[in-house]
Amino acid sequence: MTGFDPSPDAPINTLSGFFRDHFGGRVRKVSLDAGFSCPNREGADRRGGCHWCDPSGSGPAKSESGWEEVLRAGAAKLSGKGFKGAIAYFQAFTNTLGGTSRLEEVYEKALSVEGVLGLAVGTRPDCLSMETMEILERLNRKTFLWVEIGMQTMHDPTLALCNRGHGHAATVSAFGELHRRGMRTVLHLIAGLPGETGDMIRESFEEAARLDPWGIKLHPLHVVRGSEFEKWHTQGKLRVLGLSEYAELAVRLIEVAAPRTVFHRITGERPEGMLVAPAWCLEKDRVRNEIYRLLHETGGFQGRLNRKN
Repeated sequence: MTGFDPSPDAPINTLSGFFRDHFGGRVRKVSLDAGFSCPNREGADRRGGCHWCDPSGSGPAKSESGWEEVLRAGAAKLSGKGFKGAIAYFQAFTNTLGGTSRLEEVYEKALSVEGVLGLAVGTRPDCLSMETMEILERLNRKTFLWVEIGMQTMHDPTLALCNRGHGHAATVSAFGELHRRGMRTVLHLIAGLPGETGDMIRESFEEAARLDPWGIKLHPLHVVRGSEFEKWHTQGKLRVLGLSEYAELAVRLIEVAAPRTVFHRITGERPEGMLVAPAWCLEKDRVRNEIYRLLHETGGFQGRLNRKN
């Protein structure tokens, strides 16, 4: 926990600020595709992945040199630029889907790379067995670790519509077990999923705040090439949020989140050529500036509306 105290002058508890407080300097993630898959791609009844997901599993493109070399090169580059070190971020697909011996081997290899200060493991709430939890708990006792799980929304009909393959109860259960074991947990949220009203999105934000995670990631729904939602968008079946609409929703999440929660992301971007819509997502700085502008105009700050604050 940091000593960050949100205020109108410093309205958001950011990941970069947390890194400076915790490690005493700049730290950055190195995103990795370690070759894991996803139950929505392997399962006979749910092939194709979540409808928002691109063919690379919402992670970096796979490197021909292998994830270990990507990590070594990334950590060395950061060191050369004066960073304290790197976090090995297993991002693509579901990074707890596999035998426990393979999981341990991959995580330990990452920690053995010079300059790596810890691990971030992206996964799904329905892919955290007790055996996997035990591996993560052991690692958490010896290194800096966080686990990212995709909540996305609290509304089960939306999750079903998006081919997610689990309901919100799975998120609550997995989050509770990770919390019980003392692990930092990050919740992913997507604003603008099909069929959701502003009130529904705000309900999910309130639920995320109730769970009280260590970290939160928020981004608007991206329509990306190769996803099922690209087909929906082409057919005129999918509405995407406007920038002002999204910024107002992001401010709401910031204000209901606890002051100690670390915001890893308040927007997101995909490379030009991969992104289909909305076009404003290509301008990450513009989106962040709009969110900060709204906070400044209203005197808003993180935790202002938090019920536990």
